[in-house]
Amino acid sequence: MNGVPHPPGRGRPAPEERHEDVDGIELAPRDPRDAMSLQTAWLRSFLAVADKGGFGAATLALHLSQSRVSAHIAALEHALGVTLFDRKARPICTTAAGELFRGHAMTALLELQRGIEAVRSTLDNVVAHMTVGSYPSVSSTYLPAVLQELHTRHPGVTVELHEGNAATLEEMVASGVVDLAFRPLLPKMRETTLCHRTIWREDIVAVMRENDPLAERASVSVEDVLARPLIGNPAGSEEEGGGFDVRNTLGEAAGRASIAYLTDQPATLVALVRAAFGIGVINRLALQTTSTEGLTIRTIDSPSAHRNVALFWLRRRADSAVVKAFLDAQERAPLPPSVLAM
Repeated sequence: MNGVPHPPGRGRPAPEERHEDVDGIELAPRDPRDAMSLQTAWLRSFLAVADKGGFGAATLALHLSQSRVSAHIAALEHALGVTLFDRKARPICTTAAGELFRGHAMTALLELQRGIEAVRSTLDNVVAHMTVGSYPSVSSTYLPAVLQELHTRHPGVTVELHEGNAATLEEMVASGVVDLAFRPLLPKMRETTLCHRTIWREDIVAVMRENDPLAERASVSVEDVLARPLIGNPAGSEEEGGGFDVRNTLGEAAGRASIAYLTDQPATLVALVRAAFGIGVINRLALQTTSTEGLTIRTIDSPSAHRNVALFWLRRRADSAVVKAFLDAQERAPLPPSVLAM
């Protein structure tokens, strides 16, 4: 009958509920009883900010933009109806509600991960998505052979690649951003929750222009290297492992080194050597990824002019089907030239 109001849900659909929007993320209704309205990405961002003490540090660990991390936190706060962080504090810290929620969020993600791993470990024919961390020289000279072996034996496995330096690769494995990661054994891993398999040893060499007087020698000494400006890798501060190959090769004399530039890219290092900015110190394998025409490569007379490369994964994931599948593929793949199998 006209003029008779209808209770919501009877005879007439209730008005569509409208939700706010933060940076493209539709906010869930404010009902903390509805755990299904929360997204795991929001929880990961929340825990990263809480653990790292700031949005900027969390973005590096998660490999997301700061606006995306901020949007995740805003969406989570809206869904819970509480403020999780005291944004005026320096460094940023959790509120009482945030600290209370932190333990529950961590437990929820750990349980979810255990469930995923339990399911994957039961698969006879692995059908899964996995993430692998690497760095430029391994990515271009070795990883394709490993992926070919993996695809041949487990065509149902898809792989997502992430690249970084020694410090960021360690963080990626420890935080679960990647399932496994290739990384030099040094600088030493700080995480004690990781397993590793040492794969090969590779030389650290000096790169110079062909008309450099040092090019006439069969090898160069530490003192020869110390007498020149140096271009090394990887990039970053000393605390982050920047220039580690240079410092490790020079040993106790590293404090006398004049490091002109540090870079993660072998092509950049080679270009700087060509432009006469100094001598390059880099692992020999990396030089296979770029043209060294017009340059000379010489061994360095130092007992530490080498590094070992390994594959790392979380100890608790050692029985995961995807980890086992990747380890098997890595063991079968031919090693790149110029490295010594371990």
